[in-house]
Amino acid sequence: MKPTVAPQDYEEVLPLEAEEILHHDHVPDRWSGAAWLDKTLEGIVGAAILAELVVILLNITVRLITGDSVLWTQEVSEIALLTIAFIGGAIAYPKGAHMSVQALIMRLPASWKPYLAALVDWLVFVMSAGALALFVPTLVQQVEEKTPILQLPVFWVNLPFSVGMVLIAWFALVKLRRQAWRPAVVGAGIAAALVAVVLISPPLFYYASPNVLLVVVLVALFGLLFLGLPIAFVLALASGIYLYLGGISDVSAIPIGMASGAKGFVLLAIPFFILAGTVMNSAGLTLPLAKLVDALIGHLRGGLLQVVVVTMYIFSGISGSKVADVAAVGTTMRGMLEERKYPRGEVVAVLSASAIMGETIPPSIVLLILGSITTISTTTLFLAGFVPAAFLALVVMALVFLRARKQGGVPSAKATWRARGSATFFALPTLLLPVGMVVGILSGFATPTEVSSVAVAYAFVLAAAYRRGSRRLLGDTLRETTTTAGMVLFIIAAASPLAQTLALAGVSQQIHDLMSGLGDSPILFMLFTVVLLIIMGQLLEGLPAVLIFAPLLLPIATDFGVNPVQYAMVLIISMGIGSFAPPAGVGFYVACATARETVENSLQHFWPYLVAVFVGLLVLAAVPWFSTFLPALAGLIPF
Repeated sequence: MKPTVAPQDYEEVLPLEAEEILHHDHVPDRWSGAAWLDKTLEGIVGAAILAELVVILLNITVRLITGDSVLWTQEVSEIALLTIAFIGGAIAYPKGAHMSVQALIMRLPASWKPYLAALVDWLVFVMSAGALALFVPTLVQQVEEKTPILQLPVFWVNLPFSVGMVLIAWFALVKLRRQAWRPAVVGAGIAAALVAVVLISPPLFYYASPNVLLVVVLVALFGLLFLGLPIAFVLALASGIYLYLGGISDVSAIPIGMASGAKGFVLLAIPFFILAGTVMNSAGLTLPLAKLVDALIGHLRGGLLQVVVVTMYIFSGISGSKVADVAAVGTTMRGMLEERKYPRGEVVAVLSASAIMGETIPPSIVLLILGSITTISTTTLFLAGFVPAAFLALVVMALVFLRARKQGGVPSAKATWRARGSATFFALPTLLLPVGMVVGILSGFATPTEVSSVAVAYAFVLAAAYRRGSRRLLGDTLRETTTTAGMVLFIIAAASPLAQTLALAGVSQQIHDLMSGLGDSPILFMLFTVVLLIIMGQLLEGLPAVLIFAPLLLPIATDFGVNPVQYAMVLIISMGIGSFAPPAGVGFYVACATARETVENSLQHFWPYLVAVFVGLLVLAAVPWFSTFLPALAGLIPF
């Protein structure tokens, strides 16, 4: 499997470009069909991010001065989040920025692909139009309702969902209009046939076992995934099909659940962390960190590859996004690595393994989301993530050390103390960002959302102080953030009703019964779920897989005597391995594009690292201490 665009064609691979590589989609200059609409929509979402940023910073200032919080921030945040999630999510669709599974499609004959693309666009149109039709009655009922503090009509709070559905339907039609007429017509016919089958099928399931219905829905879910339908739309459609065929609940619960799923206040930290990381990337602020690490450990065997691992560990605490980590560190250090003749395939392998390691380093977006959908506090998860990531980093560094003589590359000369001091001086302002974020959250001084807003302001100040940001830095970074944050929040919104549907179907209990039938061994349970989660991480990407399986599996882990904090770390790393492991792990292909290396050559280098990380994961699954030591030391969980 290869990226659609050869790695050598990339001069720079920034986070948004990395997303485009993942989804193999050409992004037209006018993705909506009109330039004014493009700019207007990006302006609306960007304004929502900036407005909420100002509101959160104002709340922090007021609390520091008066000791009281601004009560209406929660209501404003709901409007901002829904705007980012659904209008930003709509913007992401025609840009090809939504996560999708391309493993099957890339192996199909080229002549088939236009037909599949047309079918996907028709299904997206049906889903968005259907969600809009189902949500309109609810929206009408909310015209007279008021929010408790600002007395805003609830209608306006939830309006972004309807606007987003209208936009997605419009974008689907625009994409179809650009298709040749034959694929568009054939795709319409197949989509109509699929819809007709679903509409006439409920009588077949009235007397069927719930398990039969669940199997049918899961087959539909994975079928839609392998067709290339974006994961967010697959999640929403699967939920709707289950409720409709089973007659269990009104299908209007799906759009209502999506709107509710995007309203959590802690979710505001996601666009802010993404924006902070994007500013750091765009302003080139990763370079001082890399130079500091190089001055400290670049002389060790493995040289700059060791530096890559440590820099990834540090930078994971800034961006919160693994794709951003790979793109930022890979592009920053690419020139240094090539100059000292490190094999590109080995660079890809180390980048990918380090990104897996970084899944649990605060402020990982996955940790934030896991804290919002489970009973484990975000602070506990943040503390728990440091040691497992450090252990996996040492595993990767040990393998780099062992392979260094065979792989080649020129280590750095041992830096003088004066050179190290100079590197520390220039890197310290950048290093304060991740350290300050983690200290702020863990100390309880501020919430993750408040810390992320301060991180954005600090990143812009730092870019200005280093004079590395262009005059268009604010606009460019906001444009990237609207797409990435919109896509992430849209997936969270779409996964919310599916998680509720799976709970309604009793999937958690069925998994529990299955495992109990195999024995009550916690070790067996861990091994079973590690394999399951790696596979699901391949198919669903890390984030959707966490959203679906974490609420299902964490209660079962507790029943089997597994510490939930330890299990959360194992769950996240397992899905991280799936996200970066071939053949469907998209993160690996981003690393290939970043290092400008072919997939085939990179694979030869990556397998030993993948095995090493997997063995490290098994150690973490067997020894709770790695995950529980710091939270227990802080008194957050019992020893």
